[in-house]
Amino acid sequence: MNYFDQINSHKYIYLGGIEEDLNNTLRIVIREAGVNLEAQAVSVGDLTVSAQGIESTVDSHAYEIYFDSYIGYSVIDESYAAPSDSEIFVGKIYCIYEKSAYLDYLSNASCACEGYPGHFKHYGFNCLNHVVDIASTDDPTIKMLA
Repeated sequence: MNYFDQINSHKYIYLGGIEEDLNNTLRIVIREAGVNLEAQAVSVGDLTVSAQGIESTVDSHAYEIYFDSYIGYSVIDESYAAPSDSEIFVGKIYCIYEKSAYLDYLSNASCACEGYPGHFKHYGFNCLNHVVDIASTDDPTIKMLA
């Protein structure tokens, strides 16, 4: 199984970290998450319900996604993410877009185009709490951390 399929086989992922350096490289860490089978009592006002949390554990898979260069990236709170029916992509958690609102944004907000720097792609990671979008001319290097 390749990393694209492996990451997309997970039900949930969390963003574990994101960092860049002075050379415009980008490193993202994502962690598999699952439902905690132990229910906990949660009180909301006068009502108490039983709920199961979603969490990463020491047994969860973790991945480092590294881009040698990028045109732009964005992190948005998942509560504010607005998917569009006009987007064309493959994947569910790790997505590669052919057409997207993020690519449209970059064409309006930057000078990035087919002529400069050349063909580039939009990579998306739909994490719990965060949606991460990256545009790059290079495919990422992915390695398993755990």
